[in-house]
Amino acid sequence: MKRALIISLAGALTLPILAEEPKKEAQPQPAAQAVAPAPGDSLLVQAAKRANRRNAKKGTIVITNETLRSSKGHVTTTATQAPLNVPEPKPGPEQELREKMAKRAAEKKRIDDARAEAARKAAEHRTSLRRNAAEQAEEGLYEDPEGMGDPAVAEHAAETAGDQKPPL
Repeated sequence: MKRALIISLAGALTLPILAEEPKKEAQPQPAAQAVAPAPGDSLLVQAAKRANRRNAKKGTIVITNETLRSSKGHVTTTATQAPLNVPEPKPGPEQELREKMAKRAAEKKRIDDARAEAARKAAEHRTSLRRNAAEQAEEGLYEDPEGMGDPAVAEHAAETAGDQKPPL
C-alpha cells in the first residue's frame, strides 16, 4: 500500500515538469528610442539617451535671489509678535518620578546631616571626658587631699591608731 502511494505521488510531482513546453528564447524588442545614439557614444551616454535624461524635469529647486524676485509668492513679517498661548504640561510619570527622587534625596540629606551632628556631639563628649580625666590626673599628682604622700602625716596616723581604745 505504501509503495503504491509513493509511486503515485512521485508521478504526480514529475508530470508537470515533464509536460512543460521548452521555453523559446525571447529576442529583445528594440525600445522606441527618442534619440538615436551616435555610433561614437559610450555605453553610459547611450543608456542616458535611452532613458531620456536630457528631457527629464529637474527634481531639485535651488532658491536664489533671482528665483525669489521672479516668484509670485509673498513674504510678510510683523513688527511685534503676540505671546503664544501654550498650556502648562500635565504632570506625567517622568515628572512624578523626578519629584519622588527629589523627596528621597532631601530625606537622605536630612538623615545624613542628623547622623553627622550626632557623630560630632559624640566626639565632642568623648573629648570633654578625656579632658576632664586628664585634668583630674594632673591635679592628683600635685595635690594630696589625704596627706598620704607626706611621711610625717603617715607616722602620725599610725601613732594615733595605736592609742585608741578598743570598744567594749
